[in-house]
Amino acid sequence: MSVRTSIATVSLSGTLEEKLTAIAAAGFDGFEIFEPDFIGSAFTPAALAARAAELGLSIDLYQPFRDLDSADADQYARNLVRAERKFDLMEQLGCDTILVCSSPLPGAVRDDDLLAAQLHGLAERAHRRGIRVAYEALAWGTHVNTYRHAWNIVAAVGHPALGTCLDSFHILSRGDDPSGIRDIPGEKIFFLQLADAPAMAMDVLQWSRHYRKFPGQGTFDLAAFGAHVHAAGYAGPWSLEIFNDVFRASATGRTAADAHRSLRHLQEQVAARIPGSTGLFVPPPRPAIDGVVSLRVAAGPERAGELRTMLGSIGFGYAGRHREHQLELWRHGELTVAVDASPDTAWTAPALDAPMPVLSQIGIRCPDPDAWEARAVALEVPAHEVELPGAANRFGERAADVVRLRVTAATSIDLRGPASRAAWREAFEPEPRPLALPPLLTGVDHVALAVRPDDWDGIMLRLRSVFGMRPGEGVDIPDSVGQLRSQSLTMTSGKSVSPLRISLNMVPGCPAGTDHSSTIRRGGVSHVAFTCGDIFATAAELAGLGHRRPAISANYYDDLATRFDLDAEMLRQLREFGILYDADGGGEYFQLFTETVGEDLFFEIVQRVGEYRGQGEVNSAVRVAAHLRSGA
Repeated sequence: MSVRTSIATVSLSGTLEEKLTAIAAAGFDGFEIFEPDFIGSAFTPAALAARAAELGLSIDLYQPFRDLDSADADQYARNLVRAERKFDLMEQLGCDTILVCSSPLPGAVRDDDLLAAQLHGLAERAHRRGIRVAYEALAWGTHVNTYRHAWNIVAAVGHPALGTCLDSFHILSRGDDPSGIRDIPGEKIFFLQLADAPAMAMDVLQWSRHYRKFPGQGTFDLAAFGAHVHAAGYAGPWSLEIFNDVFRASATGRTAADAHRSLRHLQEQVAARIPGSTGLFVPPPRPAIDGVVSLRVAAGPERAGELRTMLGSIGFGYAGRHREHQLELWRHGELTVAVDASPDTAWTAPALDAPMPVLSQIGIRCPDPDAWEARAVALEVPAHEVELPGAANRFGERAADVVRLRVTAATSIDLRGPASRAAWREAFEPEPRPLALPPLLTGVDHVALAVRPDDWDGIMLRLRSVFGMRPGEGVDIPDSVGQLRSQSLTMTSGKSVSPLRISLNMVPGCPAGTDHSSTIRRGGVSHVAFTCGDIFATAAELAGLGHRRPAISANYYDDLATRFDLDAEMLRQLREFGILYDADGGGEYFQLFTETVGEDLFFEIVQRVGEYRGQGEVNSAVRVAAHLRSGA
């Protein structure tokens, strides 16, 4: 029997009717009715029950029932009357489980025996009505604020209508150890609520109310949490309860689809923790990749010349032209950049309010693209965002073994099989005398993409679920024109010399629907970083090719001398070539930049020494300032 999926209506934007329609379309089995959503809707209880049945959805939980317990006996009696009225409503809804939260009020019961007695009184009334009570510890509860304490009270009551609700946020936000969940009998876990969240140093109540995310979008170890719950024998729905300001303002259908995908992704992770487990969703495995081999940049006729000049200055040579379209190939060793100079480039950039040029495709060599397609489909990537093998692209090219997966609105990842090389050769007229340039660049270190704030979490989930990418530590980078949020993700697979790394870059605070160019600052956000074996030798060679770099402030190198024990000769070379430097406990990192092409795109050449883990984020503000000066 497969795991049933559910979601709290509070997790989505829109009217209750819109939420239910989106929940059903996304593939959920049921939902939690969040009481304010019902109270504000036009549904009668009977009409809501009928609509849920029409959509094939069960009403899994009525929530929340707050502040049941009270040190004031009269207030407790009034609370029982209030509970009876909710039971009347639940009977009409056809819902048999109610969520009761531990009280955060000053008047909450602070004695376990009295609390157990009050919960027993509620359970007795619920039992007579065929209703179950799921007792949950709020992380900010006055007396009960841990799942162990809540379970101990439930166990002490020992009533068949009383169980516990486990909420990953309330447990993991406190840094609690979830392994004790395995000691709770599965039949006494009446409900499971799941939420991820980014690591934040703030009041837990505000963290909970505004920053919860779907599994795979935050930093909680939900795979370990889910494994403990599954091992305990819990057989009820896996439900999402997400309080998030961005989700509450985003497209309802898209958010619901991301939500359901997140539960599939989580089940795959949990299954990997419990070999031989049954009932969990497991998609086709990730095939191997051989690394980035090509990039396509949509430049249009107005920026193509500038892009050609820039590519030539970092060692790329013109290698051929498409037989029918204004698409050129520029090559350097095994690396290929396709320059799209077509006048109809609006399909990628202006239509998205994004400045050109824009990186439109990342080509990755892969022995089995079909398996990537199967994995994406299983993880419910929308059909219009998966271009299948053999499908003609806008240039009329048909490659029998290329699967194109949309990542951002402007950029896709193309997984290219062995036959694609021949298809490309056939489509292009090669340059008879390609320019012979020294082999300076050895591969692609990382690709950075500009992302809208309202797309951020969905893209993060897609990269983590479909591609299995692992996030590094996100950083907020203040610079000359504001603040940039950057998040790196890494995937190691197959024979690639270096892992696939993608950095997502976002300017926070830009609301959904605003001009995308307002999220991109003069000074660049999107870029491609190529690797080299010797940064100083490469810089010297590029100088002879006409490489133009932004001028790095002399203050930077003065500061560098105080932070690192670098010899005088290295410092001299860093200054001479405008190279930036960083080091961590694992190794060193060298960075050399081009000027920007247009408003946003630039190229970077890097050298990693040892096991350096970052991408030179500490130097971002210096780089932005230099690009701003060079573009002034």
